[in-house]
Amino acid sequence: MITSNDAILRRLRGAHIALLIALDDHGSLRKAAHQISLSQPAITKSLQELEAIFGVELFSRSPRGIVPNDLGRCVIRHARTLRADVGTMRDELAAILRGGGGTLAIGAVMGSLPVWLAPTVKALREAQPDTSIEVWEDNSARLLAMLDQRLLDLVIGRPSVSVHPEAYDFIPLEVEEICLVVDGADPLGDTTEVKLADIIGNPWIVPQATLPMRSLFEQLLDDEGLSFPRYAMETSSTFATLALLQTGSGTVGLIPRKVAEYFAAGGLVKILPFYIERRGAPYGIATRRGATLTQPVQKFIELCQSRIAEM
Repeated sequence: MITSNDAILRRLRGAHIALLIALDDHGSLRKAAHQISLSQPAITKSLQELEAIFGVELFSRSPRGIVPNDLGRCVIRHARTLRADVGTMRDELAAILRGGGGTLAIGAVMGSLPVWLAPTVKALREAQPDTSIEVWEDNSARLLAMLDQRLLDLVIGRPSVSVHPEAYDFIPLEVEEICLVVDGADPLGDTTEVKLADIIGNPWIVPQATLPMRSLFEQLLDDEGLSFPRYAMETSSTFATLALLQTGSGTVGLIPRKVAEYFAAGGLVKILPFYIERRGAPYGIATRRGATLTQPVQKFIELCQSRIAEM
């Protein structure tokens, strides 16, 4: 039987949190002891205390080391969250002492950067210049994992890719369009009409199989009755796509239209005249369901909603 919440709070100490994380990082009592500067007997005693606190066994022991079981993995995940929350609290306290405006850690998918993230951050800095802002760009799955761990305050992405989308409060912003692009100096970009069948044999740079854009691309190929490109490179990075477009004339990439328009304005890419009707799940602002939002998070959401009203 799991120990009561009050009993856990009375007995659990910061040293226990550090031990859980060290054991997960190293899988060894000896290495964990070295990381948190305790003797191995002291580590063994602390581990026994931990399992007594929760009333269950958290780790499996073997000659090869110590491995968390399902219950242990659950406790470790929350231990990491607690550690991150303490770090956030400390940063906010330091900001208050400096007379600052708090901190904001944002995760954003690439397609949201030019249209939503950059303008909203600009408006936030004008409204609250003392707010410390940190931005992470990645795919939705990785960003949501960081949100779960309290490493981010909010994510502009797609909760639909998560195995537990109900864990987030979500404000939809946009349904993303995708388009085909070539390098800004590629003659293929000057054509007035492009058929997918005519370029399917070209070198391609496509999203990795785990990304939503990849699924849209495969559906597009099915619509056109075409096979997957034979000479395709896969990447999860839009910037890698832009760089790889320069590796050979006729190389075709697939990126969000808003991103393509941003780089096309600077001459870095050309958008091929081929309209893709298919759309994926909308992206928007995701926060942990029921979480208390800090003032900078509330202000960021307010500014995004103002942009929605203006569009």
